[in-house]
Amino acid sequence: MDTSTAILHVATILIAARIMGEVVARFGIPSVIGEIVAGIILGPSMFGLIEAEGLIWVLAEIGIILLLFQIGLETDLSKLVKSGTKSVVVAITGFIVPFVTCFALSYYWFGLDQIVSLLIAGTMTATSIGITMRTLSDLGRGQSREGRIILGAAVLDDIMGVLLL
Repeated sequence: MDTSTAILHVATILIAARIMGEVVARFGIPSVIGEIVAGIILGPSMFGLIEAEGLIWVLAEIGIILLLFQIGLETDLSKLVKSGTKSVVVAITGFIVPFVTCFALSYYWFGLDQIVSLLIAGTMTATSIGITMRTLSDLGRGQSREGRIILGAAVLDDIMGVLLL
């Protein structure tokens, strides 16, 4: 991809994501949903105007790192610790239910190998802490009691998922 095409793609992505984010926000929907919809519309699923390759992957990785860093900056550990027990219960439930369900379906229903079923089940336990916290933030609930419980649960859930895989 030449430089001018790359710049055009990045500009198109930023403008489309911003516009769609603003449009859905006017309906009380978190802007992150509009940004995802913009990607679906511009990507190979619909119009195929933007390919997820090279520069786009690098920028996406940088964006994810910055989003997660921002979540860290906005996280008050003392408040997060106070939601401990509830976060643990939510995390364990959010880990075990999809894990057991996916393993059972993969292994018993579809007859897949035990290792493959474990891998599928493990991948289904992963959360998207970035999207979750961005959505809560857009809704003005990021620092609420519920937001702290969800953040704590998502962190624990991700740790369990990484340890499993």
